[in-house]
Amino acid sequence: MSEAVKELFAHIAPRYDLLNRVLSARHDVRWRRHALELVQGSPHTVLDLACGTFDLAVSALALGKAQVVHGSDFCQPMLIAGSGKRAGRPISACVGDALHLPYADGAFDLAMVAYGWRNFGDPAAALRELYRVLKPGGQLLILEFFRPVRLWPRFFYATFGRIVFPLAGGALAGNADAYRYLNASISSFLTRADADRLLLANGLIGVRWLSFCGGISHAVIAHRPADGPHQAPAAS
Repeated sequence: MSEAVKELFAHIAPRYDLLNRVLSARHDVRWRRHALELVQGSPHTVLDLACGTFDLAVSALALGKAQVVHGSDFCQPMLIAGSGKRAGRPISACVGDALHLPYADGAFDLAMVAYGWRNFGDPAAALRELYRVLKPGGQLLILEFFRPVRLWPRFFYATFGRIVFPLAGGALAGNADAYRYLNASISSFLTRADADRLLLANGLIGVRWLSFCGGISHAVIAHRPADGPHQAPAAS
């Protein structure tokens, strides 16, 4: 990921949670909760990649979908902005690269990524790393804004996303560019169908989807096969 994008996130980190609540009209809280309901069982050791300010980690612990969470993000100011949420909770934090995760093979029962996959320099390579650090049978949960193909989400991002996101970013965080980037990153990212194919091509199985607000946001869960290869196959 480019240093310019990292700087954008660093600049908005102190107001990141506020902007998420305002721009989603607090739907982001519900999206995380419903996405976590896709997780089967009670995973113990969980990776929260692109963890930001730890909202997903906190929700996972509260819902019994994690016992210990290891948070990793490329942007240290995000980790600092969310540090208060770690107090009294089994959440660790480290600055890390999604394409070179600092964790052992098969370390996690569950890996989660909330609205960070499209920011990784190589989405397929990130999937291969996530596959590597999952235990056989481990689950992968991704929440994301995928490039829209249906009329309503296309209209939403072409209007609200293009105009309101930067205005709110400028007014509340003093950085309209970060929210111009947000909208641009969605329009240049994978579609849901693209993501589905990529998950399967990289060895993940049992793919299930959940859509929010008519397709504005999506959650997808899959898992590493219990008897699959040690490394994910490279997608062609």
